[in-house]
Amino acid sequence: MYCIIPYNGYIFASSISSKPQKHTIMKTSKYLTTITLSILLIIGCIQAKAANGSLNNTAKENISAQISRSIVCPAFITENSDANDVKALIQVTEQGVINVLEVNTANPLLKQYVIAELQKMKINNNQATEKFLLVIKFRVV
Repeated sequence: MYCIIPYNGYIFASSISSKPQKHTIMKTSKYLTTITLSILLIIGCIQAKAANGSLNNTAKENISAQISRSIVCPAFITENSDANDVKALIQVTEQGVINVLEVNTANPLLKQYVIAELQKMKINNNQATEKFLLVIKFRVV
């Protein structure tokens, strides 16, 4: 038996059966379950990544603050300029040891000073961090 359905200027013919077909309902149920579980898994992964990132960012901010308080402006810096800005790629271990991976600055003497100061520092840290960029701007006051 067919049913004629008018819709938006078109006419559709659809078969009508008195009983819903069992295999169609089962397939639909499986698809909906799979889609729902996939969405929940994706949401869980996103939340876990966000939580881990915020914890790591807090640790990085804490480390940056400790370094900024500990490292002093050297006496050979006599004027304020962008040449006194230092960018260091570092990583801190769970024991608080700073691994200096790279240091960039326009002042070669300042580069050696920062490397030496960072290598002899020990940070209060209870978790290892990923590599991150530490920016220090030395200014004369």
